[in-house]
Amino acid sequence: MRKVYYNLTVTGLSVAVALLIGTVELLALLADKAGLHGPFWDWIGGLDLNTIGFAIVALFAATWAIALAVWRLARIEEKWTARVQTGEAAPD
Repeated sequence: MRKVYYNLTVTGLSVAVALLIGTVELLALLADKAGLHGPFWDWIGGLDLNTIGFAIVALFAATWAIALAVWRLARIEEKWTARVQTGEAAPD
């Protein structure tokens, strides 16, 4: 169960990061090729991907720490182990 929980957490975060980077790159390309200007487009064009990369690393570390805290404080493993031992069905 621990492996499934970890994989779901990391996969969800990876999808969110990929969408974030893809959206930023797409908008920056659109602004460049279409010659779009204004506060929003200038901000998108000026984003530094290195800075975003550091933020993503911090986001992964924070997500890991939060997932670990939830895992331990909510005692997820104990709840699932008890259900498996008693033959109780998993909640829908």
